[in-house]
Amino acid sequence: MTTLKAAFYQTLTNPMLGRPEHSRGVLFLQPPGRFAMRFTEPSGDRIVADGRWLWVYTPSSVPDQVIRQPIPTAGANTPNLFAQFVDRPLERYRASYVGSDTVATEPVDLVRLVPKGDDAPFREAVIGISRRDGWMYRLSLVEESGQRRLLTFQRLDINQPIPPSELRFTAPRGARVITPE
Repeated sequence: MTTLKAAFYQTLTNPMLGRPEHSRGVLFLQPPGRFAMRFTEPSGDRIVADGRWLWVYTPSSVPDQVIRQPIPTAGANTPNLFAQFVDRPLERYRASYVGSDTVATEPVDLVRLVPKGDDAPFREAVIGISRRDGWMYRLSLVEESGQRRLLTFQRLDINQPIPPSELRFTAPRGARVITPE
């Protein structure tokens, strides 16, 4: 795979906040270091890994702030979302078959992955792999904080050009850029 574009639907459930938050948009991936999520709900939110920096801009919650941090080139925190789970999974995770399901008419096999090391930003993941084409159509994570994240992917477009502007980020005028130490 050289590029991937997919519609995504995300549900975040934080046990401290109660009700789930829903979002959707388009995901772009150009391995090894470029990744973007352009949200249509909430409109205007963006996450972009441009090869050097990870930019997080969420005007729906903090309109005048952008978070910028260096992206690791290896390990579980790389921006290559799919490779985190399908690149040498038996070396990195304890895997077990959970069952089968359907994601937007796509029959998938569900596999539970528990990290073997301490470097993963999640406790466990369940991935839904298509029986038809082998692509990941669902990703369910239990994060270290206890928050649950469910991502489903539809309309996967593989190896098609991605507009360069989707994989770049320019902070909006007047926004404060914060780089955590």
